[in-house]
Amino acid sequence: MTSSKLYIIGKKGDGVIFLRTEPLRVAQVSHQTIVDYETSHPGVDGYARIAAAAKGMLASQDGQAETSLDQVQIQGVEALIAGGAVISEADFALVGTVVDTGWDTNRDIRLPIENPLMAVGPSGATTGDLFDAILSDTPNTTP
Repeated sequence: MTSSKLYIIGKKGDGVIFLRTEPLRVAQVSHQTIVDYETSHPGVDGYARIAAAAKGMLASQDGQAETSLDQVQIQGVEALIAGGAVISEADFALVGTVVDTGWDTNRDIRLPIENPLMAVGPSGATTGDLFDAILSDTPNTTP
């Protein structure tokens, strides 16, 4: 049995990203899809519904039966998110907007994360290949 992690990151107004490791899989639920869902389900906060369903799924899929959530607990998570609470098991989660214009020339070098930033930049590989990015205090190190 492989040990895979699932990261579910949602930002109201932007959408939700599902990122699974080992094997790497990524899926997105766009903001418009969530708005459409809310339109067909009046009174429902789509982001909160996704978060509650995801939390319930994570609890049921962790291999420990005692950590599963019942329907009342799932509804509690949904109510918390709908009310503006932030729920996370991540040590940190950063969400921001970046602009591709000038990415390679005007962007400040950020050590030790230069390599991962270059990989996700507009001139990064578009083949879908994944590599383990090097963290380094020396600029211009390539994997």
